[in-house]
Amino acid sequence: MKKGSVIVWTATILLTTVISLTVLQTAWAQYPIKPITFMVGWAVGGSTDVTIRALSEAASKFLGQPIVVLNKPGGGSAVGLALLKNEKPDGYTIGNISLAGILSQHMRKVPYDVTQDFTPIMRYGDYTMGVAVRADSPWKTFRELIEYAKANPGKIKYSTSGPGTLHHLVMEALALQEKIKWTHIPFEGGHPATTALLGGHVDVEACSSEWKPHVESGTLRLLSTYMPERLTKYPDIPTWVELGYKISASSLVGIVGPKGIPGPIVDKLHEAYKQELDNPEFRKTMHTLDMPIVYRDPEGLAKDIKELSDQWGKLINQLGLRKE
Repeated sequence: MKKGSVIVWTATILLTTVISLTVLQTAWAQYPIKPITFMVGWAVGGSTDVTIRALSEAASKFLGQPIVVLNKPGGGSAVGLALLKNEKPDGYTIGNISLAGILSQHMRKVPYDVTQDFTPIMRYGDYTMGVAVRADSPWKTFRELIEYAKANPGKIKYSTSGPGTLHHLVMEALALQEKIKWTHIPFEGGHPATTALLGGHVDVEACSSEWKPHVESGTLRLLSTYMPERLTKYPDIPTWVELGYKISASSLVGIVGPKGIPGPIVDKLHEAYKQELDNPEFRKTMHTLDMPIVYRDPEGLAKDIKELSDQWGKLINQLGLRKE
């Protein structure tokens, strides 16, 4: 190739690159120009679904486009994450991340890696978690439930929001620790898991705060929590650690997208959701569910995801709970 031709070729490449970058920057500046889909990996009516809808409704006003919530429950949110991974990284499809989705890749084979395959956008909260029974149940305390389960192997059926969730993990860890045999009945979210308990289809529920309105109405009884500290709302309800079971857990709930979303779009989504953390309707929703607001920026959320993955992955291997 002659020198003049090389110069022309190089100039053409540079011009094409500049034009491409200009087009991309213009597109990023105009984002969003159409509705955004928020893929929730849980059933309608659960704590994640309800809080995401409240936060997204407020964020949509900032972005000037609707945020349409699409529920894709299954596998303790693993189904939703697997679908989200394969979406275009253009900011028009985002989704939720929780500890359940993190645990799933350690409990069984899933087509994603939470530390590699997603773009962190923001963490907005944590879950309140506990064990509840019906008000007409014979068990007035958690110790009574455990003693009954020990004396009656296989008779207790407990519901959770899905296989591989934190609730499933802690209940099975407790069963191993206390030499209990009980039956896990998984659902596609906390709302159907609670409905199953109310309907008498299971004896016990280990879940997030979907049980709260029924506890307050007197239909259900909260026996214990497996969080590190007692709940302010329920100061008389003991934690598992206080009862001597040496098991406690904390979780997270956040917003992610497919891997590779451009930085300017991530920044805009982060800004939209962050500023709505003070929205009165969103805060009311979180308060109703007793879910603390916990903020992390994209880097902070990525750090939390990795730490929880490392922590619980080791425990799952130690307990021998992984199923191929």
